[in-house]
Amino acid sequence: MPARPSGPGRLDVGDIAVDFLPDGAIRHDPAASYPGSSHALWASSAEYLDEDGRLVMSLGALLVRTGGHTVLVDLGWGPSSTDLVDPATGAPNGRIEGGQLLDSLAAIGVAPAEVEAVLFSHLHRDHVGWLGDPGHPTFPSATYLVADAELDHWRGAGRTGIGPAPTAEQLAAVEGRGHAVADGDTPFPGISVLATPGHTPGHLSFVLSSGDGRAVVLGDAVHCPVEITEPELAFVVDVDPALAQRTRRHLEQELLRPGTIAAGPHFPDVVFGRLLPGNGRPSWSFTRP
Repeated sequence: MPARPSGPGRLDVGDIAVDFLPDGAIRHDPAASYPGSSHALWASSAEYLDEDGRLVMSLGALLVRTGGHTVLVDLGWGPSSTDLVDPATGAPNGRIEGGQLLDSLAAIGVAPAEVEAVLFSHLHRDHVGWLGDPGHPTFPSATYLVADAELDHWRGAGRTGIGPAPTAEQLAAVEGRGHAVADGDTPFPGISVLATPGHTPGHLSFVLSSGDGRAVVLGDAVHCPVEITEPELAFVVDVDPALAQRTRRHLEQELLRPGTIAAGPHFPDVVFGRLLPGNGRPSWSFTRP
């Protein structure tokens, strides 16, 4: 069956409630997403491709409710759509479509003003899209938590470097209400920060723990399960591909810990699942936890 963007999904991690809030999808030529990847690889990985052979990447945010706190992880693409083009030829090779996040939030009965913080995995444009207009934040009560290394990157060489940089207005919005978090911090009950650099210098993942429950919110440390099963791959906008690969190898061990669930917000079909050990490389199970 061809891949589809993930719909809404709910996960309970002990006493922590996690909802995936769809915002839209990215559909992209898989060879452009993973330069140097082979036709044979994608022929054997068709479960990640749509009916036109494009890689499907869900877009959205995760709402985490823990200990009386209501927190978002990332902010999707925002209320717009755009075509993607091959930088060498100018030919279209994909599309980004957003705009669903606030409807997804309303569907579970949460108002934007109830969100007290946004945890940013990183500041690529498809993770900051619902910041809102200058002076009119979409989430008016929220503070923004982000790594210092991430802000430093986008203040400096990252502005003209690899990847979809935040706009100047988006960066200023984060800086204006931002607070730094770092590896090992616990900004809210049951949420700890895990530094996962490589995709960007300050990329963060988040470990959710409650009772016997444990989950890892990957952000863009892993865009598609194929990055786990094919460790030599590099995603096209990884700032430091070698470091990103090392980070994924570390995350592989985290995800293989007994009882651990992964939340991959860019994964197609279902963003929650488990990494399963195997003879050789592990495999990904999209079975709903």
